[in-house]
Amino acid sequence: MDPSPLVPHPLAPGSQRACYLPWLKVSVALRYIRTFPWAPQARREVRQHVPWLLAQSSRYRGVGA
Repeated sequence: MDPSPLVPHPLAPGSQRACYLPWLKVSVALRYIRTFPWAPQARREVRQHVPWLLAQSSRYRGVGA
């Protein structure tokens, strides 16, 4: 029996990450957006999605999922 837990690799395909809770996915997306060194043009585009991610985060927190 393999003693290591079944934890998906960080670069695992989406099917292996599907079991993560929705609020965790949103939290990881927000952290990635804040810490990635975006080019100026890309940053303007990404900033358009931040309000949606924050709304999703609030929605999930309110539901308790």
